[in-house]
Amino acid sequence: MPDLEPYPIIPLRNEDVLAPEEMGSKQKGWVQVGADATPWLFKHARLSNGKVTGEHWAEKIAAELAELLEIPHAQVDLAMLDGAVGCISRRFAELSRPGTELIHGNDLLAGAVLGYDRAGRRAQPDHTIENIAKAVTAAITDRDEREVAFRQLAGFVTLDALILNTDRHHENWALMRSRLTDGMYIHRVAPTFDHASSLGRNEPVEKVGQWLREADRFEWYAARGRGAIFIKSTDPHGANPLRLMEVAARAWPRYFQPWGKMLQNVGLDRILSVVDRVPDHVMDARHRRFAKGLLGVTFRQVTEALS
Repeated sequence: MPDLEPYPIIPLRNEDVLAPEEMGSKQKGWVQVGADATPWLFKHARLSNGKVTGEHWAEKIAAELAELLEIPHAQVDLAMLDGAVGCISRRFAELSRPGTELIHGNDLLAGAVLGYDRAGRRAQPDHTIENIAKAVTAAITDRDEREVAFRQLAGFVTLDALILNTDRHHENWALMRSRLTDGMYIHRVAPTFDHASSLGRNEPVEKVGQWLREADRFEWYAARGRGAIFIKSTDPHGANPLRLMEVAARAWPRYFQPWGKMLQNVGLDRILSVVDRVPDHVMDARHRRFAKGLLGVTFRQVTEALS
């Protein structure tokens, strides 16, 4: 196999910054990228004990995997802003249309689930898979459009299981709401976005190096993560992404089975090649090996569950 071309790193300057972004907990801001009229969101890769975490490469890998699987997703590139490493995510083009806005999950759930706390972020027990389905059903009344929406959301759950995304909280999914000329509104699922908490990117590289020398660590790690979507509101914590996918796929198999076929058609080799394209100076070799080992485990478990 020929050497794969590394992903480019987009250089940015402070004068490219347009405005800060208030939503969320991490440092970020809107920037202009070249001659593109659509703004991009630059997200700083946070530091832990003076070392850069892998949020930027996790975001890039997730976006490229979504592209392979034909899951609608935010466009992401690696970037550097005046020496600060991070990634950029392009604003959804649909939001440039008059009368179109992004309605996040917390606002949708607050309108559909009695007593839902829209201000909470983590450990939100009412953020269940069934309540998400209820909120989407309330917003999208056309049956055919709802089928499309649920299939797309199943793709998000499948992607989360594949990359072990533990941060699909209620502001990390949304619907696009568009106002029609007759004053009515239509809703559709927005592309998936914000996958920085994936593939063990937060683990110290020294710990990852130790795990690589131990048997069965990939399976162990894949089973231990806790996500931000609950299976039941009485559960003590959010569900493991793989477990959530398994439960949801049993409940709604027709939405998930196409994604299992897509994964099989893409194959593990192409999935692992996405990780190999991250530049060496961006992703430590130990994190790369660990991420690829995790993907080997999750690919097998997801395809088996959806076969």
